[in-house]
Amino acid sequence: MSDLHYNQLTVKQRKIYNSLFEAIGGRRDSFPVDTVDLREVSPAYEAFSFDHPEYFYVDLNNVNLTITAPGKGKAELRYFYTPDETAHRKKSIEAAIGKLLDNREFGSADTLGRVRLIHDRLVRSVTYESHATVKGMIIPDALTIEGVFLRGAAVCEGIAKAVMYLGQKMGIELPVVTGQATMDGVNYVPHAWNVACVGGSYAHIDVTWDITLSTPLKFTRYDYFCIPDVDMRLDHVFGGLFPCTHGMGLSFFERSHREFNDMDSCKKYISEKLKERSDVIYFKFTDHSSQPEALAKRMDDTITNMLRLRSLFMFDLEKAHNPKQGVYFYRILKRL
Repeated sequence: MSDLHYNQLTVKQRKIYNSLFEAIGGRRDSFPVDTVDLREVSPAYEAFSFDHPEYFYVDLNNVNLTITAPGKGKAELRYFYTPDETAHRKKSIEAAIGKLLDNREFGSADTLGRVRLIHDRLVRSVTYESHATVKGMIIPDALTIEGVFLRGAAVCEGIAKAVMYLGQKMGIELPVVTGQATMDGVNYVPHAWNVACVGGSYAHIDVTWDITLSTPLKFTRYDYFCIPDVDMRLDHVFGGLFPCTHGMGLSFFERSHREFNDMDSCKKYISEKLKERSDVIYFKFTDHSSQPEALAKRMDDTITNMLRLRSLFMFDLEKAHNPKQGVYFYRILKRL
């Protein structure tokens, strides 16, 4: 599925894509194209970038096109590093990946287990660079696997490419998908994430957003791990390339029996966690009939009252909810 984005191109754009592949393979500085329209060339560059994360050393985000004859042009290529520097960085990336994947868990895990391990490794080792700019320009390696594996920092595009690249290493299809996303339901921004193919079923994985949710808590979250279209569309906009249907049992909450659609079941789970004296209570509650904010307040009141009835100590309750997804996070902090 490494040609996912190639398959979305027009015939003319596919020709440019193929020429680009050959030019990079020969480390050429330019290649001829049968167009002078950037609207034909730019999509080919972008598609190639998402299909081939291994070419981190080529500037695929900036297209320079010069006219050579009527209807004819020359697309120029810029390499970030010399051949020797590129070889050194490739070696360093592979060494970093070797350490990241050097764990017996990967060998014994099934496909979904390996996808989760990829997710966990990146969530725990990568920082989302919300301000990865210099003089208004995005730092180039923040858009590639280089930023992820050599600096441990990147933006969504680089993180999604790293997920795909690790999947390729393990024989798992984790293509990059693009669209838009919103935190407030009003302002939408370009965004990239992945789709996982597990046992013939598809599900969305947004490692970037799980990083942003997990980092401040120092707790690995799975709000966007293997979720279906119906949930992803709550705060993401995308085309329907894959049928990511609900109820396939791939999400963290489904598999760990932490997804509820009635309050009685939810209260039972909370009660069990309190009996276990768990510091963290983390679950998903799907009730599309209620407003997210109202439901969050109701959930806060419920768990606070339950905790007061059971606790033998004074407490503070740390909350970090994702109301849009119906995900609730509580950490119980004992007062000294």
